[in-house]
Amino acid sequence: MGGIILMSNEEDLKSINEIIAARFKKIEDSVDAAETITGLFENLIDGIENEFTIPFVWLTLIDHQTAAPVLGEIKMSERLESRLSVVSKELIDKILTRGMKPVLANQDLQSFYRLLPRSRKYFIRSVAVVPIALDGQIIGTWNNGDADANRYEPDMKTDLIESLAGKLSARLTRLVLGKDGETKPAGGHDQTGENHD
Repeated sequence: MGGIILMSNEEDLKSINEIIAARFKKIEDSVDAAETITGLFENLIDGIENEFTIPFVWLTLIDHQTAAPVLGEIKMSERLESRLSVVSKELIDKILTRGMKPVLANQDLQSFYRLLPRSRKYFIRSVAVVPIALDGQIIGTWNNGDADANRYEPDMKTDLIESLAGKLSARLTRLVLGKDGETKPAGGHDQTGENHD
């Protein structure tokens, strides 16, 4: 009889995981369909809030020229600007100790509070900080915060969040660099070695 209950629990867990994956897929699709930078981030925030009832979702960008094109677009959206903070690259590097891997925390949150937008103060007891990259360089984070200390714990799996972050960063790069997604390498030379400056 205990085996039947165990089987039911495994089936329930599988079903829950499938529902979560479907929710992430829905957000990925809306992110990939975005036609503007503001639309991209509005779709992300709406999706995270609606699909997972995350109470606090905001963006943090680094105060560096690599983030400038994105920062300019976000500041044109009143809705996004109120959910934006700009911090030093050093702070982002200090928090993202694993590079492009999301960081989940529910203790020693002092550094994370510095990511909060000035215009909004959230009471958070756990946080997920997810890197955003432009053309392979980290330019900031999207952040999910919750008053529930158990919402995000450091040992939780982040595969689905990482996948969404990868799609977000890829779409952002295409939007900023143009449809072809090609960049001119440093020095003004293309892959053939011709100078186009």
